[in-house]
Amino acid sequence: QTQVYEPLCMPRANLLEECRRRMNERTTHPENLMNRIVFDSIEPSPYNQEAEEEYPPYYVPKSPSDYTLVFESRFESGNLRRAVQVYEFEYDLILKPDNNSRCTTQWYYFSVSNVQTGRMYRFNIINMIKPDSLYNYGMRPLMYSVNDAMLHNRGWVRCGSDICYFQNNIERKNSGFYYTLSFSINFNHNYDTVFFAYCYPYTYSDLCSYLNKITFDPLKKQRVLRETLCETVAGNPCEVLTITNFASDKESIKNRKGVVLTSRVHPGETNASWMMQGVIDYLTGPTLDAKILRDYFVFKIVPMLNPDGVINGWYRCGIPGMDLNRCWIGPCSKQNATIFHTKQLLKSFQEERDVAMFVDFHGHSMKKNIFMYGCCGRPQAKEKVFPKLVESCSEIFSFKGCDFGIQKAKEATGRVVVYRELGILNSFTLEASFCGADFGPHCNFHFTPEHLIEMGHNFCDALLEICDPEQVKVKQALEQLEIINTEDSEEAPIEMKSSKKIMRKGSSKLDKRKKQLIK
Repeated sequence: QTQVYEPLCMPRANLLEECRRRMNERTTHPENLMNRIVFDSIEPSPYNQEAEEEYPPYYVPKSPSDYTLVFESRFESGNLRRAVQVYEFEYDLILKPDNNSRCTTQWYYFSVSNVQTGRMYRFNIINMIKPDSLYNYGMRPLMYSVNDAMLHNRGWVRCGSDICYFQNNIERKNSGFYYTLSFSINFNHNYDTVFFAYCYPYTYSDLCSYLNKITFDPLKKQRVLRETLCETVAGNPCEVLTITNFASDKESIKNRKGVVLTSRVHPGETNASWMMQGVIDYLTGPTLDAKILRDYFVFKIVPMLNPDGVINGWYRCGIPGMDLNRCWIGPCSKQNATIFHTKQLLKSFQEERDVAMFVDFHGHSMKKNIFMYGCCGRPQAKEKVFPKLVESCSEIFSFKGCDFGIQKAKEATGRVVVYRELGILNSFTLEASFCGADFGPHCNFHFTPEHLIEMGHNFCDALLEICDPEQVKVKQALEQLEIINTEDSEEAPIEMKSSKKIMRKGSSKLDKRKKQLIK
């Protein structure tokens, strides 16, 4: 089990200066450095050449008094390339970059064993790319202790002290410098195996197991159709779900609006999968609200657009080394297969029904809260209504954090291409911070899988308001947008009422209806 409330940890004063001083000491006193490679995920090990296992440990302690950490990342979504012991209890870590790319390192996932209590270890991930990080604003790394899991049923927890993210003195090949994420850690159990990750892992195998549970459930399998959309470059199935009330007559199904949801085009954004799981849980669930949505919409869901990247532990790209979310204008049927076939799915879906919405789920590494990016240049536009509905249903969604502009660098993304080329006005990305919230009841706390799953439920609650025959919250959203942009109120899609009522949670008739089990 994960911890539900994990507070942020703001860096203490002068920490950055201390980190830079330690780095400078390496230059002035190189004789003190061990500089011993103790792990490499590609090169053969000089320490363990006679091992018979398929993936033997790179380093094996030589005696009970050898406290060298044993690193590993040769597992699904793992991506540590090399570990270098610089001092007895300090290690420099180098991440494996995305395939055919050296400018996309941020996700990390690896394990250490042979740990000792009563020691302060320090890890420095030295080939980060981005010039700033939420680690400088309270975010902490994630840790999973095998012993704590067995003894206390404890899952992933935030960890680390003296966390600092800063530019180092290692030059990049083309220009600029790399950045370092540095943190200290104490361990609770001798000889424990401990995993570290950038965000709560959600692997391709996790998705397959989750979908298997749904399709083997005698009730849920009646509400969902699971198919293979296409195969990836590496031959992995990219799956698509269709969710609706299949028991209805053909004419009713034909008249339903369509909603298309996608996730994990960027493999390192695992928080997107947790939100998507919340959506799928809700839509396949037994509540009356879920049935209303299944009666009103036909959902097409692609829960993992980049299985190859997820499996290999990449942060942003697929096997060809391209960002798949920059390939939507003219996707290649082979190199960008999942994007090509998702776009074809959207086009064919439009031919059979009105597609009301497209939402691509993402994680965000520079901002706090959960928010949406949309597509409209007008101050007052109906494209902003749905994000206002989401805000009314969620304590962690920030409408203030939403942005509806289209930057030139985003013109080939799914959100923009679906809006411009396919004409779907409600085309969004739903972005969840890797960190946490800076407002409301969850202010200064990290997001956990429970929060992200709940966000998926909130997303569905917002969709439910569209189904309300009286459109209570929809009208309130329009009124609130009119207040925000009074100078552009004439552009509103429906006539505005004179009352300036602010939208509040629980104001529609749908909110008064109790959720019931469908027998």
